[in-house]
Amino acid sequence: MTALVQAALRVRRTARSSWGLGAAIILAAFLLAGFFVPGTRTLGWGHAVWFGVWLLLFGRRARNAQQHGADPRSAFELGAILLVGVFALIQASGGVGSHLYPLTYVAVALVASFSFGWTAIGIIAFAIVLGFGVAFFGENVADPEVLGLNAFFTACFGALSRLFTRAEIVRVRRRSKQELAAEREKARDDMRLFRLVAPTSEGVRDADRLYQTSVQEVRQALYHALQLLHQTLELHTCILLMPGDDAEHLRIAELITQSDDIADGPFTLGAGVVGAAVRRQVTTSLHPIRPGYAGICYYRGPAAVRAVIAVPVLERGHLRAVLCADRMVDRQFSPQEEELLRGSTSHILRAFENERVFMALETSKREQEILYRASQSFSTALTQDAVMEVGLAAAAEIAPHDFAAITEYQPEGRRHVVKRAVGEQGLVLQGLRFRDNTSLTAMVVKNRHYLPYRGDFDSKQQVLFTKKARLKGMESLLVLPLVVREETIGTLIVAARAPAAFSRSVRETLQALGNQLAVSLANARAVRQLEELATTDGLTGCLNKRAFLTELSQKLMAAERFGRKLSLIVTDLDHFKGVNDTYGHATGDRVLQELGRVLKRMKRETDLVARFGGEEFCVLCEETDSRGAELLAERVREELAGTELQTELGALRVTASLGVATFPDHAKSAEELFAQGDKALYQAKNQGRNRVCTV
Repeated sequence: MTALVQAALRVRRTARSSWGLGAAIILAAFLLAGFFVPGTRTLGWGHAVWFGVWLLLFGRRARNAQQHGADPRSAFELGAILLVGVFALIQASGGVGSHLYPLTYVAVALVASFSFGWTAIGIIAFAIVLGFGVAFFGENVADPEVLGLNAFFTACFGALSRLFTRAEIVRVRRRSKQELAAEREKARDDMRLFRLVAPTSEGVRDADRLYQTSVQEVRQALYHALQLLHQTLELHTCILLMPGDDAEHLRIAELITQSDDIADGPFTLGAGVVGAAVRRQVTTSLHPIRPGYAGICYYRGPAAVRAVIAVPVLERGHLRAVLCADRMVDRQFSPQEEELLRGSTSHILRAFENERVFMALETSKREQEILYRASQSFSTALTQDAVMEVGLAAAAEIAPHDFAAITEYQPEGRRHVVKRAVGEQGLVLQGLRFRDNTSLTAMVVKNRHYLPYRGDFDSKQQVLFTKKARLKGMESLLVLPLVVREETIGTLIVAARAPAAFSRSVRETLQALGNQLAVSLANARAVRQLEELATTDGLTGCLNKRAFLTELSQKLMAAERFGRKLSLIVTDLDHFKGVNDTYGHATGDRVLQELGRVLKRMKRETDLVARFGGEEFCVLCEETDSRGAELLAERVREELAGTELQTELGALRVTASLGVATFPDHAKSAEELFAQGDKALYQAKNQGRNRVCTV
């Protein structure tokens, strides 16, 4: 009954969602019957009703798409309705031979260009089928050449329109990305030009607004300084030139001028007054300037000025900029004016230094905030998975990257495990295990020092994990040690496609994060070990009695709620006291351990094994009836009986007796289930041991 109701509801939903396409097919059936063919019937109320229904249908679907957005199915329905209307108009105007028939190509091209993925192919196919059907059935056109050409042009117009539209969309998106990248690159160039950040920290921060604000503040300070000089000294042009990254070219940082002949730059260092000031690093003045002199680099052609001066802006002996000034009047720059220009360079340097300090403070503040938030999150993360999630999230804030991973070092087997990997190739590399080798990861663990030294990475020459599991496409890499109490427990790894992506300050911040991460991972490991000690038996590794009773209570409630079977197997070693008396307690412990291994090896994934005390073990089997539990118990008995332990007194074989009880067949509560299991166990003991009995 339920299945019928669900099927009816499914049919109802399908009908509601596809009524537009059904209506379009019904309207198209009129065209296949030649409803609008001239001469067959006079245009009248029937045709008006048809077009009225079509307009109503098209309007509702178009309005619904505008209000709620068009999914692929809605887009297909809207396109199909439009094509039906166009074919109706063409049939009314003369059919295939009508001068309006090219409208079908236009309609197909229009609909296909705005369709989603496979919807465009469906629209083109619908147009071809509809055009063929209307011509063949509605207008009795059977000429293969006419039908084939119409189908060919319909397919061509639709496919080309779709292709050109997608190409234009891709072009516009690519252009937008390029413009955005150009804007970001210009902002980074300005930051490097003013030395607000180190050249190697390109792309490391995500504080673009902060950088842009600092650049604007520097430009505003420079503009006011140059404007004051321009007005005070009656200058024609006052310009500040700064060297680029290569130190062989000068760029315009700021200028105030009355000239329309200023070149865009960059300008090559060469002869002339600016080149002399740069090479000699002393103030250079030129007056008078002969007509046609072309030694002033920032003008497009020969300068019309009469006097020019270039003042190098030096910071701790290094050239930071060149302040140039010229005037149209035939008057040399006086010593007082030269001193004023040299004095203004200190204000320029102060503007750079102030913003640089501000940027350093803001960057440090941001990094400290990230570390503080990470520290708070670490304090609440009790599992290793939660700790690694916090660590990787904080690393992404400190240093945007394309790949990150956390590895664990296991000293007992000298193995490395990639515990968590995110980003490119993350799914492939996560879970990778490899022995101690000469990889960067292994070397960092051994030396407790980050690698590579400069953060540059060559996947062809350097090995991160193993030679087979290579990290490809990355130009920058940092492998940081996770150290706790002078012991390396693993590594934190970040990698980026961009070269020189991790500066010294970023590395130091990531190392501080790594120290917190290492301590938190060690704490999480300690918490896990404490939990295991509280819930497991120290000798066998099975659950202890308290943990088993807790699990039994929960499993029993679930079995009762969902009407499932739950079986208990109670196991006891035969003549175990004799083993201890004859072979010693150390051998007795080995026997208990072997029984625990057999039980854990034989059980299913969902079964629970516990040492209940002494030589008594229990197995809890979910969704298992008495017969299934008996089969499992028999396999355990046979496996243990066939196991031989070597001792100082020779080979030792032991057996066990097992009792089976099932909820709710034999018991209604946990206490009763244990009582019935013990009863079955004693029955096995009384019948000669080394056997399985059920209540």
